[in-house]
Amino acid sequence: MRRTALAAFLLAVAVPFAAFAGETSRYLVATQRPLHGAIRELLLHDAIEARDTVELTSFSGFAADLTAEEAATLQQSPEVRWVEPVIERHALGTTALVPQSTPYGIDMMHVASVWPSARGNAINVVVIDTGVDYRHPELAAIYAGGHNFITATTPNDPLDDNGHGTHVSGIIAAANNDFGVVGVAPNVRLWAAKVLDEGGSGTNEKTIQAVDWVRAQKKAQGGLWVVNLSLGATRSSPAEREAFDKLAADGILAFAASGNESVEGRPAPLSFPAGYSSVTSVGAVDSDRGIAVFSNQGAELDLVAPGVSVLSTMRLGAGSLATVRSGDKIALGAALTGSTNGTVSGDYVYCGIGKPENFPASVKGKIALIQRGELKFAEKVMNAVAAGATAVAIFNNVDDKTISWTLYDTDNPATLQYNWPLVIGMTRADGAPLAAKNSGTLTLANEADDYAILSGTSMASPYATGAAALIWSLAPYATPDAVRTALTSTAVDLGANGRDNVYGAGLVDALAAAKQLNPSLIVPSPHSTTGRTILKRGH
Repeated sequence: MRRTALAAFLLAVAVPFAAFAGETSRYLVATQRPLHGAIRELLLHDAIEARDTVELTSFSGFAADLTAEEAATLQQSPEVRWVEPVIERHALGTTALVPQSTPYGIDMMHVASVWPSARGNAINVVVIDTGVDYRHPELAAIYAGGHNFITATTPNDPLDDNGHGTHVSGIIAAANNDFGVVGVAPNVRLWAAKVLDEGGSGTNEKTIQAVDWVRAQKKAQGGLWVVNLSLGATRSSPAEREAFDKLAADGILAFAASGNESVEGRPAPLSFPAGYSSVTSVGAVDSDRGIAVFSNQGAELDLVAPGVSVLSTMRLGAGSLATVRSGDKIALGAALTGSTNGTVSGDYVYCGIGKPENFPASVKGKIALIQRGELKFAEKVMNAVAAGATAVAIFNNVDDKTISWTLYDTDNPATLQYNWPLVIGMTRADGAPLAAKNSGTLTLANEADDYAILSGTSMASPYATGAAALIWSLAPYATPDAVRTALTSTAVDLGANGRDNVYGAGLVDALAAAKQLNPSLIVPSPHSTTGRTILKRGH
């Protein structure tokens, strides 16, 4: 009797989807019930089935290419809760910046003091991002597998073709060895879900597919699972929200970057998925524990972690490290976009802000040291080349550790074709003392490497993710909520007293959180990463 009634209903409401013609777009459709049997017959016509229809279980529904008319018709069905267009998602934070000379986040969050007791063993960490370079010597031993949601021909190969996901993975879990960098929880089982393409772009549909995949992996393998999402965009999505709610209901912790749209004096609201209540949102601070100017803010912000000038792993050979050596001191810098690679050694001459009249005749054949200000970088460097300089070092005119400068000027097409010399950016702290001396000897270098220096909330989120994995491995009996609460309740309060929109609950303190979960296993350690070799290639 029920089959007969449903069949009659199907005939009454069936829509000739094939009759609709026109351009299609990608949509997410949420259904009242799982998309099986008669419900599938009711909602999907052959014309839709053929358009890359993907069933999604996190929110009961599907994704498909639909015309606007088809989307509107589906929305009218009593079996459909809502229809929404797929939303783009992007990697958050891919700009090369000037770092400290050590991985300061490890010491800032007191991570090394937890290592005698735990290092993330047996915790599954999934990086939902551009993939991971599982060949990297810092990551190869802990790589457990993954899925490629971008390239259908290689579904089981999430090899990173961008570098962002590999950088994120290194922050979480780079090996504690004799070279490169060390991650927060170097003994985790690392998984990769590639949802962003070579350019760092993807959609919320791909993110939801990855969430479905993670839930399936946990169901099949058991264990404790943590997910990192250093990606996002300004628009929220009901489908995505439900997917993350279901992920949390399955006992899987999710951390996401708060976003990088803020500017000085104008904080931007949190990006999504960071803005969902079931996701732990993470903003960025610099090495002085000050909020990063780009870090998005709001009442939904949970934590902050190091996100300015973070050195971590990169696709093999695709990274770079820029340095300025003066005597025995080495300052890490950032090559300006357009700069050539290589090494230049020799005497330098301070040339003010880089106006033609600032260059003395003595700069010919030497390195020009220039202060930022007034002129565009391209103009400064062209003036230096005209004066005969062999290379250029430019130092900041403000106490801002973020250096993201380019030699390309869209208002001057000649800059796009110019044969730029080696040009390295520096902080004011590193450059001003050199300017005070007026002259001396420098070595500028910008070389390809398996590591890179990036800034963004994309870098902050994996610090929190790694801390969660670290303390959870210390107390594997703890609930996901207990782990999340341990991180937020023991965070170092920054800014206004108590929780606030700028820093959330505060800076992640791995040691304090670990003590809250399991104080009996904590062994004090004097270990520090200061002095680790960070310029040595990994292969």
